[in-house]
Amino acid sequence: MRSPRAGLADLKRLSEVAARTRERIQALAKTQPQPLQSAPLAAADEKLFAQATRAVQPLGRAQSRLLHKPSVTRSEITQLTERRQRAVGEKIARLERVSDGVGLAVNDEPELAWAAPGIGPAVLRQLRRAFWPVGARLDLHGLNSDQARARVLAFIENSQNHRTRCVCIIHGVGYGSANGQAVLPVRVRQWLKQLAAVSAFAQAPQAHGGTGALLALIRSP
Repeated sequence: MRSPRAGLADLKRLSEVAARTRERIQALAKTQPQPLQSAPLAAADEKLFAQATRAVQPLGRAQSRLLHKPSVTRSEITQLTERRQRAVGEKIARLERVSDGVGLAVNDEPELAWAAPGIGPAVLRQLRRAFWPVGARLDLHGLNSDQARARVLAFIENSQNHRTRCVCIIHGVGYGSANGQAVLPVRVRQWLKQLAAVSAFAQAPQAHGGTGALLALIRSP
């Protein structure tokens, strides 16, 4: 038979173990994250939230998603694309709408000179004499009308981007055209007259190609 003192000692040890267990549980509870409780919004906060969401429209039951329109226009996207292309050194060909000259008779004689409004006759006289150094040349030999137009558009735009003042376009005299009729000399002049980057052009002097070429003045960008 156990003595009463032994029973009391066991009880004391059990009490101490229970106390230590409670202490561990309390310490562990302090280290756990407490659930967040939303505090009531102040009046100023509610007013600010209402202002920020005043343009928000709730979706209807039949509408599962909201489609946003692009914030930039197509022309702005084109400008951004061109800037990226210039940054990496790519050639840019702006797809301008220029007439291909279908309305012109194929036997029309090419214009010897042309100047945009505001360009005086003195500029044309200097251009005919190749007063300005030729900064770039484009040879269109062997190209058809569509190919030549694309080349001319890209050439004029790149020349303007590089601030080239005077350029030479070699279109040939047209002996290789169908029926021996000159087409490109007429077409090239028609295209150049429609480009805002071109301020004037004239038949090149003999040293730069004569009747088979022209010199064009390019506006600063």
